[in-house]
Amino acid sequence: MRSLEANSFEVKVADDAEEATRLVMGMIPKEASVGIGDSATIRQIGLPGALRKRRTKVVNPFSKELSTDPRKRAIAKRIRMLRKALVTDVFITSSNAVTTDGKLVNIDAVGNRVAAMIFGPKKTIVVVGINKIVENVEAAIDRIKGVIAPTHTRSKEISTPCAVTGECSDCHSDARICSVTGIIERRPWRSTVVIVIVKTDLGLSYDPAWDQERKDRILSAYHACTWRFPKSTLRLSDV
Repeated sequence: MRSLEANSFEVKVADDAEEATRLVMGMIPKEASVGIGDSATIRQIGLPGALRKRRTKVVNPFSKELSTDPRKRAIAKRIRMLRKALVTDVFITSSNAVTTDGKLVNIDAVGNRVAAMIFGPKKTIVVVGINKIVENVEAAIDRIKGVIAPTHTRSKEISTPCAVTGECSDCHSDARICSVTGIIERRPWRSTVVIVIVKTDLGLSYDPAWDQERKDRILSAYHACTWRFPKSTLRLSDV
């Protein structure tokens, strides 16, 4: 918290997922428009559903219905929503990693999540579990490319070398998901960024050295709230 606050981020702490949801909902006016960044964490704590139940306008390009629809018109709609989410009142997502010296590190395939965390929405809220905390930027990138990306591509059946080997080879695959790396060292000018640290494991991140039971819990929760993209939807730039 001290490191993030020293870098001009606003920081809140929640004991569990339920408290995190209450905190985030309390920061979002009912009449606001809310953009969603692709995040297992956000789905795990139920934020999209809670916002819809409250009748808040939600722009979610990553709903299961839209993400798994292979029709070209659905893909085109999803791309329109990706752009629309960049100019909402509030954008909610997670971060691949948060460093102990107060930096946010993220790697994207499309870049919409990284972009929205930097500039666009009036406020960005980033929810992170304690399993996302790493020592420094180097450790963050190692975690993302060595653990998160291979697990993510396998889960979604994306044909990349890391999905097969479990290791990053800095590939040139058309399906590569590590296309955009964003390191936010300090809150960007003209942006409001709130970090909600949750004192439990959320989303996809773990140290391979952790005990197997903890890793299995993280993976089980992640797989329960993610789904495979149809192959025809992977190359969004083709539409």
